[in-house]
Amino acid sequence: MARRMRRCFSHGDGLLAAVVVLLVAAPAALAYGTDAPAGKNCVAAEEARVHAAGDSGGEDEGAPPKFSAAFYRRVLALDASLDGMDGRELPISIEEVCDVPKSLKKQAAQLAGADGVALMQSFTTVWDGKQQLLGQTAEQAVAGADTAVLRVRLARRRAWREDEDGDKVATFRIRRIEVTD
Repeated sequence: MARRMRRCFSHGDGLLAAVVVLLVAAPAALAYGTDAPAGKNCVAAEEARVHAAGDSGGEDEGAPPKFSAAFYRRVLALDASLDGMDGRELPISIEEVCDVPKSLKKQAAQLAGADGVALMQSFTTVWDGKQQLLGQTAEQAVAGADTAVLRVRLARRRAWREDEDGDKVATFRIRRIEVTD
């Protein structure tokens, strides 16, 4: 293979070889920061609305979402829009909930398309691409970001924060933040 590459470069076909190398490497380089899913087995906000529209609208309408013990134990990936930082709290709009097994998809659909609060912890790591950000740089990156992929666990309902209207919203403990924009 190396001989062929040298022969290509020596015969003036260097441009062709460079284009081939670029095309082979491009998908990996472009995968970060795209519309690629945050993980596997995702429930998007659009899918959650379909589930809600198919709901019977019975006595549970307007009731807070209910989650099983298994769902609370699960580490999820959230593709979220961020709305600045308020101390250690990060208001979010959940676009997609990923890394959800089929058995928990209905519960994940309750979160997709909703607002929430993500809590920064002492062990939370912040990443920009393959580079880990630390200290003030990490805080500034999160505060200025529009979107991110968050690795989180859902807090128990009694620990949920309130939104500006005084309603309880889903609250998550962040393990990892990958700034995407």
